[in-house]
Amino acid sequence: MVNRETKPKNWPSSLPYLKVPRYSKNLTPEQLQLVRQQPRAGTVHVIPANEPRGPTSVAKITPIVNPSHPANGQAGLLAARDLKPGQLIVQYIGELHSSCSAEDVAEHSQSDYDLWIDRDAGVAVDASRAGCEARFVNDFRGVADRPNAEFREVWDAARKERGIAVFVLPERKGTKARSGPQTKSGIKKGSEILVSYGKGFWGGRNGGQTDAGDCNEQQTSS
Repeated sequence: MVNRETKPKNWPSSLPYLKVPRYSKNLTPEQLQLVRQQPRAGTVHVIPANEPRGPTSVAKITPIVNPSHPANGQAGLLAARDLKPGQLIVQYIGELHSSCSAEDVAEHSQSDYDLWIDRDAGVAVDASRAGCEARFVNDFRGVADRPNAEFREVWDAARKERGIAVFVLPERKGTKARSGPQTKSGIKKGSEILVSYGKGFWGGRNGGQTDAGDCNEQQTSS
């Protein structure tokens, strides 16, 4: 669902808001062909071609003013209404780029907003310089006992392209927050939407090394 605003409330004025991805000039035709191969029916969530694009009405960007929160002084994404287990929250939009390009590696290697779309093809999406609400989803560590949402692959029927989106965890993976509204299934209105950035993200920030320019190794993943 979307609202009628062109940008979400609390969106940074200096950051471009995207409804569709940008594409690096360094992506090869072969890479684009691979991410535009539709997955087998039933294997990923399909975003319908007629789905409205723009600010979502199910989540809101909210400044964090809590000294104990790891992202204090920054922002997080909170549920604007009760969200059901497995529900799509928002697609992760940014710049699609290549890990096979030295230029792209140099530009995106230090990003905290970079996610794989296809590791084998060497294609990732980075929301550090432009994106949508999904870039404000924080890691659960230091906030809750476990995540209440996750990144999952999607097929965008309008663009005929694979992508990544944020979903509420299925019921079997429920969450129990340390503070605020709590639920064992879904996410309650006003609760922060939290994912796991994964070991690769934190390893890279604790002295981990990556192979620059290698098509099989993404520089950062968040």
